[in-house]
Amino acid sequence: MKKKLITILLAASMAVSALTGCGNSSANSGSDKPAAETVTGEEANQEANAADAVLKDGEMSEILMVWPGSNASPASLQEVEDAMNEMIAQKADAKVKLQIIEWGAYGDQLNLMLSSGEKLDIFMGIGGIREAGQRGQLYDISEDIKVYAPEAYQTMERYINACYFDGALYGLPNYRDMAAQAGLICRKDILDETGFQAEDIKTMEDVEKVISKVHELHPDMYPLIPSDLTSGCFLNYVKGQFDVIAAGVGVDMKDDPSDGVTIINTYDTEQYRAMAEAAYEWNKKGYFMPDSTTNSTPRQDILKAGNAFGYFGNYHPGIVTQETMNTGMNIAAIPITEKSLSTESVNFIEWVVAGQCEHPQKALAVLNLLYTNADFQNLFRYGIEGVDYEVKDAAKGIAGYPEGINGSNVGWGNEMWLSGNAAVGYAWETDPEDVFAKYSEFNDTAALSPLYGFIFDTTKVKNEITAISNVTEKYKAIIENGDAEPADSLNAFNAELKAAGIENVISEMQTQADAWLAEKK
Repeated sequence: MKKKLITILLAASMAVSALTGCGNSSANSGSDKPAAETVTGEEANQEANAADAVLKDGEMSEILMVWPGSNASPASLQEVEDAMNEMIAQKADAKVKLQIIEWGAYGDQLNLMLSSGEKLDIFMGIGGIREAGQRGQLYDISEDIKVYAPEAYQTMERYINACYFDGALYGLPNYRDMAAQAGLICRKDILDETGFQAEDIKTMEDVEKVISKVHELHPDMYPLIPSDLTSGCFLNYVKGQFDVIAAGVGVDMKDDPSDGVTIINTYDTEQYRAMAEAAYEWNKKGYFMPDSTTNSTPRQDILKAGNAFGYFGNYHPGIVTQETMNTGMNIAAIPITEKSLSTESVNFIEWVVAGQCEHPQKALAVLNLLYTNADFQNLFRYGIEGVDYEVKDAAKGIAGYPEGINGSNVGWGNEMWLSGNAAVGYAWETDPEDVFAKYSEFNDTAALSPLYGFIFDTTKVKNEITAISNVTEKYKAIIENGDAEPADSLNAFNAELKAAGIENVISEMQTQADAWLAEKK
């Protein structure tokens, strides 16, 4: 189930409290964000009145809302859209049109919508937000959000500093696992068959023992499948070890910024080479799904079909519920890599306003509901109460499936990480009751990148980044899936990266990082 949204103004203070606990105390340091402005009570009232005049202008405006999902036409789509519009009508003369694009087509179709200028208002941006903003494809909400979505801004203010690009703000980050960590996500029934206990699996060596046993017990099953489309099965092997800022260039998480940092090519490191060698060996042993790098079937569908054990992917406190709902199977999740918090891990996923949006103020009013209204949140995330979900414990704020409904036949569902500020909505029955506190703890205990808050200006190296992207597309997935002998493929990869200009990117990033760190002293 793809992740969800938000709640009521009465609960807004709870949301702010929950988010304030997320992340390191220094997580607000450094960004492109302008200095905060002080607003008096009288000014706030004037802005509120001005906002009402714009939002309630007597003209019904349609807001097209787009995001990715595993099912483009869920059974409850029209009912959810109608119910959302009833709530929106109380705040603005607007209505939403909901459009879900299947994961395999999302990137290409969204790029086509943005480049053609066709109808598009708000959408889930996943990576490339700065570049889209530089192309004029996104709307700068930095001023309007304080007038038309002030509660949403306040709710996410803890992390919003990391979302300013060149002084512009294009969207709002989602309440989710801001920290990055990877682990083994797998079918619990098969894990139980192996005899291994989740709490005893702590390293990749332990994971290999499990995978080997699965391969022995179920020789026709894929032990590991890729976590992402057209990617290698070890895409997330080195997660948490680097802060990759742009084009594979970044900094080692263990670098001490007190005396400066060293910008590196993360593909030319001992850690990445160790991953490549492990991938090659695992692939030879038959542990990886064949043709992983060209696979176009989402992992959830492969697991749902029953012929795969699991994948090595993102781990977070809600992953068991997320994948159980996605697959209809009982899922186990085991953290393996270290946790890290970087600027990119915060601003990588945002609800953004498209540059061609004709009514950005009304679009922001919709986002304000998404981030601050409990009923709107539960509706967007879980669907129609009594049909797609039911309240299991109102006092504790817990929802679950009605009798006879599960992840395979439910008519609606969005994952938490796609849903804005899920902290003000219901928790799911398979989550711990304190799941949102666990998210706070998860983020708060992550190692902070030595360059957290640093935003790299790519203007001077755009051509190099494009060339590097082409080289990366040629080699990265193949290496991370063990499809090529690492001694040859890694050397060729890094040689072509140098030819593409990666050293220029390293030099430019080093200059900017040095200046940024000097300003912080």
